[in-house]
Amino acid sequence: MGTSRPIAWLSAHQAQRDVLDGLARFDDWESLWRECPRGDWLLGIAERIGAEHTQLVRAAIQCVRITDDAPATMLDLCERWTRGEATAEEVARAADELDRALAGAADPASEAAMRAALAVGMGVADRAVLSSAPAAAVESVMMASIDCGFELAMRWAQDKCAAAVRSVLTWELVAPCVERLEDRG
Repeated sequence: MGTSRPIAWLSAHQAQRDVLDGLARFDDWESLWRECPRGDWLLGIAERIGAEHTQLVRAAIQCVRITDDAPATMLDLCERWTRGEATAEEVARAADELDRALAGAADPASEAAMRAALAVGMGVADRAVLSSAPAAAVESVMMASIDCGFELAMRWAQDKCAAAVRSVLTWELVAPCVERLEDRG
């Protein structure tokens, strides 16, 4: 890398267009590293420049832990692998199980968190996969936030619609209908 501009190196190493566009303003590697706004880009760059594999896995684990729904068992197993306390075969088996469990994800946020953890597990065998873990973790947080935002918007709209109904159909108008039900019943 030396004194070459990071963008030239990234371009020569087939970085994606969004990465090149997003990082074009950086003239030096230290500024890029300190100010890059995306973990997936940083992890992808670290992988391409030859960062140590267990450190890449640890970084991916930390990214995935930002989600509320990340499967802790997979992340804990991968952490044990980084310390030499679990085998790659154990991680691969757990990744296969998690991959099968994806079909039963409760919601989009959980599904994205599961994919993020799966990327970490798969990254034990294939370090190039690790940069997809932060992207899936971000997706999980976004999905959870959207869901929360939708719920707030739904409650607001439901409250406004209930008030609109009550403004036209006052209790005085509805009470006789309720009385008729009680008389029939």
